[in-house]
Amino acid sequence: MIVSRVIQDIKNRRIAFIAMLFLVFLGMEFGFWQLRRAEVKIQKAQQIRELSLQPTLNANESHWTLDQALYHRMQATGYWIPERGVWLQNRPHPLGKDPKTGIATGFNLMMPLQLTSSPEMVLWVNRGWIPRSFDQINQVSPVKTSVEIVTIEGIVFPDGGKTYQLAPEVENKASDGLKIQENLVIDRASFLDKQILPFVLREQKSQLEDGLDKSLPLPISGVNTHYGYAFQWFGLALMTFLYWGFTALRKKS
Repeated sequence: MIVSRVIQDIKNRRIAFIAMLFLVFLGMEFGFWQLRRAEVKIQKAQQIRELSLQPTLNANESHWTLDQALYHRMQATGYWIPERGVWLQNRPHPLGKDPKTGIATGFNLMMPLQLTSSPEMVLWVNRGWIPRSFDQINQVSPVKTSVEIVTIEGIVFPDGGKTYQLAPEVENKASDGLKIQENLVIDRASFLDKQILPFVLREQKSQLEDGLDKSLPLPISGVNTHYGYAFQWFGLALMTFLYWGFTALRKKS
């Protein structure tokens, strides 16, 4: 009886039936997409964890490629080139929120390190995070930078992190005179007389307390958010189907 009513309703309301199928398909597809994104983050976190436990690489010993160095722990010795530093804006705190200030958004300081083993070789380093000022958007805290040889250690990442950029970069400077940018593309941030290693070292250990937060970002962060979105999309698909079924039976009662 119910099945015959449903079949009759499909015949009478073909457009409504097709619309219902489309919305159910859309909800299911977006739900599975969110689950796939969560799985990618879980796999990436596992990869970083495994590779970071391998023997520490030395940036001064070889011209490492991205494939060789990615997510490995690496040590580097050289001189900072502070005048070429760049503040990357709109960067979330590595752990989601700064435990000291409660601020979630700030800057990452990107600074090139000239390696002592090869004067022509430069490594971009993500030195760490500071919170932004909501009163003066370009105001940054003073950062101590050694003028002597430093040895740092951290984890290799493919870049300094990327944010959505809707317009070309415009000239913008922080209170310390360094550039402020949305993103840093390594192959474009070139030195005319230098070679640049094709990755970014996210610093975790240094010999000088510079005031920057060097917490390592958690690739697995946001997984629960993806699960929540997936639940919402699957719920939307289910509710669409149930609503269509309810109206089909109601019209025939």
